[in-house]
Amino acid sequence: MSRAIERADAIPLSDTYRLKELSQYLFPSSVYGDSYLQNKLASDGFTQALGNVVKQFGCAEYRFRHDLPESTGCLNGSSNQKEAMPFVSGQFTSNRIESFIDDQSNNINFHAYLKSTNERSLDSAFGSVHELGTFFGRLAGRQSLVLSIDLQTYQLNANGFRGDKINKKPYTYFLILPKATDISKQASQEEAGGFSKSRSRILILNK
Repeated sequence: MSRAIERADAIPLSDTYRLKELSQYLFPSSVYGDSYLQNKLASDGFTQALGNVVKQFGCAEYRFRHDLPESTGCLNGSSNQKEAMPFVSGQFTSNRIESFIDDQSNNINFHAYLKSTNERSLDSAFGSVHELGTFFGRLAGRQSLVLSIDLQTYQLNANGFRGDKINKKPYTYFLILPKATDISKQASQEEAGGFSKSRSRILILNK
């Protein structure tokens, strides 16, 4: 991962044209299979699934920074419990942030998620959220956030339900977000989520 950061190998998650171009790196054949599947996976379903996770994280980060009630997604909560720092304490120590997208045109289901801290410690390089820190290169500021989003994909069967797994084990993608302070400056949690999603970039590894 550090090599990709140092070389500034990252593209906007919203850049579907570049995602298609780089599908062999985003969906390695050793994990996902042949180029036919790689092309089908580099789709709007993929960007929606990862983008939804990023948006939910941005909303949670905003709630924490503004001392708002705990909630899920980007909903206004009514809990007496205030949102804690995501994955450091509070609900996401035991709960995932996740997204399910059925891509009917490609017959694929995407399940993207940030593992709870109980599932994967933040001490791990694959922990769900980190600050970028000090690396060589010019990719982003050291306080930019990095999310480690896992993806499991499935074939949809003739009835539109999940069938066989495409990748046998979840595959991890690293997405670079703005700084937490920049997320918190947005006008609402909905805007903070949208801002996080629109500014997110996906690291291109193994290039």
